[in-house]
Amino acid sequence: MAVDLERLVRYPATGDDWAKTLLVGGLLTALSVLIVPAFLLYGYLLRVLRDGMAEGREPPVFDDWWTLLRDGVVAVLIVLVYQFVPLLVAALTVGGSVLALLTGSEVGVGVGLFGLLAGLALSAALALVFGYVTPIGVANYTREGTAGAAFDTGVLRDVALDGAYAVAWLYGVALLLAASVVAGLLGFVPVVGVFVGFYAQVAAAWVWGKGFADAMGLDGAVESASPSTA
Repeated sequence: MAVDLERLVRYPATGDDWAKTLLVGGLLTALSVLIVPAFLLYGYLLRVLRDGMAEGREPPVFDDWWTLLRDGVVAVLIVLVYQFVPLLVAALTVGGSVLALLTGSEVGVGVGLFGLLAGLALSAALALVFGYVTPIGVANYTREGTAGAAFDTGVLRDVALDGAYAVAWLYGVALLLAASVVAGLLGFVPVVGVFVGFYAQVAAAWVWGKGFADAMGLDGAVESASPSTA
């Protein structure tokens, strides 16, 4: 899969309404702790994912808020299902390790420290694995329109093992990591970091959508979510 890096990085800032979209997205990101803004944000990223599947040239705008909310709720539920195993492992291993540490005995402390480190490492590894397939499930839900499509094992296997998706996923992760570094450097102005994070999320969602479409051989058959290309 060939990715035009310049186009990818510029994508969130393309179109006449990009500044307004960035402003709204940044505000929703900042207010995500209030739950409803987080659902709206996920609904929008779902729309971007679909735009990437269609290789849209500019990000969709924030509109049809009810649809964004509905799609966002479904997307969050799908993500939670995928992350259930890593979260469960983390809760069991870390929780058990803390109990061992609280015994105060040398054996308990030793077992607790080992269990804590091993549990964190295992949880991180599982989160990475499930994080790799989660965008596939969400993309297939976006394509098919049914929650069950998010857990189609055949699609998950085929796309996960396809190099086109693997490369796209790495690009998306690299963008998110770069945004985290930039946000960290701009820590003295926290509000700027919020908008940088949203910008990277949009670019990552787009390239994951493109990677999914390439792996599935859709060839732009998915209708773009962008009004300019619909």
